[in-house]
Amino acid sequence: MNALATYIHNLDPVLLDIPHTPLAVRWYGLAYIAGFILGYLVLLQLSKRKLYCVEADKLGDFITAVCIFGVLMGGRLGEFFFYWLPEHGLSGLLEDPLWVVRVWEGGMASHGGIIAVLLVAIWYCRKNKLSIPAVTDGLAIVCTIGLFCGRVANFINGELYGRACSATNALAMKFPQELFTLPADKQVQARVAIDHALGAPLEKFMFTNEAGQITEGYADAVLRLAREYPAVADAIAPFLTPRYPSQLFEAAGEGLILFIVLISMRLLWRNAPAGIFSAVFCLLYAAARITCECFKEPDANVWYGITQGQLLSFIIIALGIVFLVIALKNLKSTPSLQKN
Repeated sequence: MNALATYIHNLDPVLLDIPHTPLAVRWYGLAYIAGFILGYLVLLQLSKRKLYCVEADKLGDFITAVCIFGVLMGGRLGEFFFYWLPEHGLSGLLEDPLWVVRVWEGGMASHGGIIAVLLVAIWYCRKNKLSIPAVTDGLAIVCTIGLFCGRVANFINGELYGRACSATNALAMKFPQELFTLPADKQVQARVAIDHALGAPLEKFMFTNEAGQITEGYADAVLRLAREYPAVADAIAPFLTPRYPSQLFEAAGEGLILFIVLISMRLLWRNAPAGIFSAVFCLLYAAARITCECFKEPDANVWYGITQGQLLSFIIIALGIVFLVIALKNLKSTPSLQKN
């Protein structure tokens, strides 16, 4: 049997706990910060080389608006409307109305972020009398950086894992979060196995406050103990399914490879027509997402074999066709950096 097939994901989503507070520095949050900073630096260099229409001294305000209202709010609202609300319904919202603001727990929809970023770009262009496709071209290039960072963070968190695969597959991994999706009887059996591995009830190993009250959730405790105690990881391993690390597939396809393609095109094609990079991003992103969804465990409804992520990608394809038509019209008439 391949050694990697028995690997149980044990990366800690928390980089640093802040002493005496409930706060912590999480990889998920750092991924977004890294995406924003790197995206800004890339656009700054493109602007200085006259390869982007937003002037360097105005980039800070522009990127701030894109990050807050586009990526963060759009991504979270997309997750809410596309995935969370259909699963939990209005009753779930009434039970937990603050879920939508707890972004540090994860849950951001890339499709929602892309749509919201486009809307922010349209607003900015109208306000500053800039060409919409020329502005979105730069955003399309750096958007891939954020997608890459976000997918790597998904992998570190052990969430959005892949579909089941053969245990002999060289890429197979087991994700402990699957434990909480198992049927009730299997979860009971897993709990017994954990207690046996610890040699005492799980509650004795959970975090408590000075009054002796448990302050840690059951799921968080199980995941932490699986990282800290090899015996616990071994105990839950038989209940877990070997799966594809689809988060890494998406990080490569939707992020890294797409960034290399777009930045290379931008540097080599100085007089590219406005809209061409937006078109290439939309079409290649949709193709990568549709492909990667074939390896990813569906996290929402599936219609006739088509996942919700694939269905939403067809909207991005339509958007890409619109940008492609605009780019072809601009090919001989409008320079890519020209203002309206």
